[in-house]
Amino acid sequence: MSEIEIKRGIGLSYGIILALNGAFGIEFFVLLEHSTFLAGPAVVLSLFLCGVITMITLFSYCELGASISRVGGEYTFAKVAFGGFTSFLTGWMRWLSSVATIALAAAGFAQFFAYFFPANASLVSILLVVIFTFVSVRGTKEIDIITVMTFILVFALLVALGLQKVLETGGLQNFMSLQSFMPKGIPGVLASIMYSFSMFVGARAVVAGSPQMRDPKRDLPRAILSSIAIITVLYCSVAFIVVSTTPLDQNLTQPLLTYVAENIMGPFGGLLMTIAGLSAALMSLTTTMMVQRSIIRGLSRDGYFPGVIASSESKVGRYLSVGIGSIIAILLSVTGLIVFIGYIASFASLMVFALVNLSLIKIRRDRPRMDRPFKAPLYPYTPMAGVVLTILLLLFIERSALLLGLEFIIIAIIIYHLKMVGYHRLRLAVGGVNLGISGITALITYMFREGTISLPVPENFKEEALILVIVVSLIFLMAGILNIISRKRKEVQLGDASFT
Repeated sequence: MSEIEIKRGIGLSYGIILALNGAFGIEFFVLLEHSTFLAGPAVVLSLFLCGVITMITLFSYCELGASISRVGGEYTFAKVAFGGFTSFLTGWMRWLSSVATIALAAAGFAQFFAYFFPANASLVSILLVVIFTFVSVRGTKEIDIITVMTFILVFALLVALGLQKVLETGGLQNFMSLQSFMPKGIPGVLASIMYSFSMFVGARAVVAGSPQMRDPKRDLPRAILSSIAIITVLYCSVAFIVVSTTPLDQNLTQPLLTYVAENIMGPFGGLLMTIAGLSAALMSLTTTMMVQRSIIRGLSRDGYFPGVIASSESKVGRYLSVGIGSIIAILLSVTGLIVFIGYIASFASLMVFALVNLSLIKIRRDRPRMDRPFKAPLYPYTPMAGVVLTILLLLFIERSALLLGLEFIIIAIIIYHLKMVGYHRLRLAVGGVNLGISGITALITYMFREGTISLPVPENFKEEALILVIVVSLIFLMAGILNIISRKRKEVQLGDASFT
């Protein structure tokens, strides 16, 4: 199938907006409290190290994205490097990560929405996903810009006013005390890094939009690196204000960031933080909808999903490219298990990060003459460090989430091998199974009539049961014949075509 034609109209500024849109997601609102519990005041260090680790892998994204600007993002990188199951697994895990993020954003939005209008959280989540499924097909550039600016302004205000309060109350001196800075030691910091990881990975979302960039070789690396620097500074600043102004041993009855905002700015601060939370949920939805659409279209292009999805001209295909994941996201979001969903998203993202780094190493070795407008610094140490660090972080994932992640991998193996069997071979196999079921059913019917075997059927219904079994046998017989005839007819048509 030929390459999908994509209109290129995104510049550097909007590329940064896309990256910030993906990173400034709902994860920061729902995960910061537990990250602080794990590391104490050292959560600031955890967030800084998260930014560094993410930056290391994003160097690989920059090189691959600038060199291979095609629909599919990480899936395409792995396809060029490895092909086969490795590339499919990369696309599959990236898709699952985006679906989990959609579910997380919808559930988080429902929580913040209750601040204004008490409503059923599951219903709000469902309606939001359905609305954004349709909106994402038409485009959301204006929403992206508004939500990013809202997020930055609200947190900049929180940091500015919070810093003034820290200086007035002597919170800076308490923060610098080494004994209270890292109460759970290095293990707590490492656990917090893993838990905070999904706050940063959204910056890679801009890679999915690289085919639409006017100059991806120049603008993509700049957009990624600029956005991750902004994210790290902002997150660390907010975390510093949180741990310097809030007693960490309190049992809060409201979200941590809402409590801090009200403590610093009064009731108006709670309102602003709620708006920021709603904006973060919307940003996560707009970006992840775009990402899952890109991934699904890439997988469809290579035959893993129906080919109509890959067509940019088909309206049905455009809605299918987001509708499949939206259904799964709805099922996840109505559970309300926000932390668990976040773990699933982190597991999938960590797997993808490791595979992207491995793809860079493989492509560098196999294609040394490839045009590389941007080269990952300190190669091969940076991608190797990215692989080791992401695998290390997997050790700190909750066991239930790890088991579910492994089940997703098993599902990927099944889907991939079904595709490898091929449609016509699979149809032939189904036809054979149908004939076998028909034959067994006919044998049971004959033995039942002859009295060789008995079935637990009331005497009054023996004739009706016998007729039902005969009908079932005939249905499977016809299904088997039709499948096999269709296969043979296809082979004849192909044979005739070879002589034309």
